[in-house]
Amino acid sequence: MNTSNITGIILAGGASRRMNGKDKAWLSYRGKPLIRHVIDNIEPQVDEIILSYSENTKNYQSLPYASYRDYKLGFQGPLTGILSCSKYVSTPFVFIAPCDMPLLPRDIIPRLEAQIENNDIVVPNDGIREQCLVFLTKTKILNSIDQYLKSNKKSVQGWIAQQSRGTVDFSTESKLFKNINTGSQLI
Repeated sequence: MNTSNITGIILAGGASRRMNGKDKAWLSYRGKPLIRHVIDNIEPQVDEIILSYSENTKNYQSLPYASYRDYKLGFQGPLTGILSCSKYVSTPFVFIAPCDMPLLPRDIIPRLEAQIENNDIVVPNDGIREQCLVFLTKTKILNSIDQYLKSNKKSVQGWIAQQSRGTVDFSTESKLFKNINTGSQLI
């Protein structure tokens, strides 16, 4: 797949409860902010990057990427961030990743893309579970998030379960899906 067909959305709007409310995207991991690791990993695989955030507008606007604040404030969940950014996507495919997964495989998008033709969403499986905050999707189905949220549901996994879904085995690289959730993991 040509990267001009794919927009990457990085989700950075979480409440960071296990980090005492600190904006995880900007916490240093191996010498640079977590969000920078994710950007560096996916940028060569996509045509453009969009950042989804809920607070600290100045930080996100300092980066050379489009950034959009969640349309509902108060940490309403990742689907709110995805929906907030979706109206700015002009490519037929979108790759979603959280800002706290700094080690994502550098070939994740082409591997997911190999399964997208017959599915609406393709999710990596790390050998233990599906990583539902990391996926490649057809842009046209992002509109269904609005109706899902209006039914008072917020679960990304629940929304994905309603779609035509494929999975790709990443069990030999399970460590690359490590979330940074606590200060002790920043070392």
